[in-house]
Amino acid sequence: MTATAPGLAYRLLALSLYLFWLAHARQHGRKHALRRYLKLRMARDTADHESRIWVHAASVGEVRAVAPLVQALMESGERILFTSFTATGYRAIQREFADSVRIAVIPIDCYWHCRQFYTRHNIKLGVIMETELWPELLYQARRQDIDLLLVNARLSKKSLQSNKFVRGLLTDTLAYFAQILVRGGVDLEAFESLDANLEQVRILGNLKAAPQAPAPSARLVDRDYLLLASSHTGEERDFLAARPAALQSMLMVIAPRHPTRSKSIQADIDSLGMNYAVRSKAQPVTLETEVYLADTLGELGSLMAHARIVIMGGSFDDTGGHNLIEPASIGCAIITGPSDSNISADIEMLGIDQGVLQVKSIDACWSAVTTLLAQPERARALALEAKSRLARQPDILRQYLQVLQTYLD
Repeated sequence: MTATAPGLAYRLLALSLYLFWLAHARQHGRKHALRRYLKLRMARDTADHESRIWVHAASVGEVRAVAPLVQALMESGERILFTSFTATGYRAIQREFADSVRIAVIPIDCYWHCRQFYTRHNIKLGVIMETELWPELLYQARRQDIDLLLVNARLSKKSLQSNKFVRGLLTDTLAYFAQILVRGGVDLEAFESLDANLEQVRILGNLKAAPQAPAPSARLVDRDYLLLASSHTGEERDFLAARPAALQSMLMVIAPRHPTRSKSIQADIDSLGMNYAVRSKAQPVTLETEVYLADTLGELGSLMAHARIVIMGGSFDDTGGHNLIEPASIGCAIITGPSDSNISADIEMLGIDQGVLQVKSIDACWSAVTTLLAQPERARALALEAKSRLARQPDILRQYLQVLQTYLD
């Protein structure tokens, strides 16, 4: 497959953004106490001559979703280079795999750093998770005759509604992939709308539905609680402000999608006059605590496992919702909101009003919460149905491995 270089317009844009990217990398590394981050973004890590499969996942959620595939590849004897874009993703890889994989972050998307990335790593196959489309990085992979696979592929609503320049750039970048392995029919249609070569696109299922390692079982909160998981700006305040008086004694645990927003969330809770505790400050939960802000990473599974009900954030704004498979696999009673562009396939699989409740507003969500708390057998049935439906899914992990193996034989 002959690869066409990114156009002059993109390369000039990348050059104009170069100092910004450097400054962002320096600030991001300091913020997350990862001093090596800038060095890694400049592809100045130690050279590695081991032949490896390169797996890339943008951040924490994608790292966890692709982890079973990485583990299966390692069990088959493959060596892995596992990269992320964010420092939190880098830390997540460290937590999941320690020294069993080589860990890095992707370079700044400029010609010289991308070239250096491939001279420092001996890559025999690239596996890119979901929607990480960096034109220069992927083009240089093809220059090195490295086959690229886009797995669990999806396109966001924002990407599909972008301007002509961005859509053209996405279309050109998709051409670098040997195969695009999508989650379902909706994703297939999305790639078709970008004029992707449909001979390269296959429906293989949602990797997030593949069996995951058991969620940590440690109970982090010694009270009954509701969990608002992966929430976005504004959702926390709106939920707390709409809380019915009858539920004021029920502890609300908030695990934001981006814990770095902790201070602004605390300001919102302060403005509502609520008693709260913050996990990153090791503040205890007492009988008077109304809200517990779980502003840490790597603990969402444990928080889900012991929640009475899990309310998935990012579905009450225009985000499009977040992964429903993780709470379903744990056996949670799940409520999600009207914004579902990212999770429509998950909702269809779990079944509306069967394995997941989808509500139209925050007020309707609180009404559903009130009903489920009053009818615990209904909450248990919801959770059991979600877990049962997930267990009946085909062996998606095996299907992905079979495709990857055709590029390794």
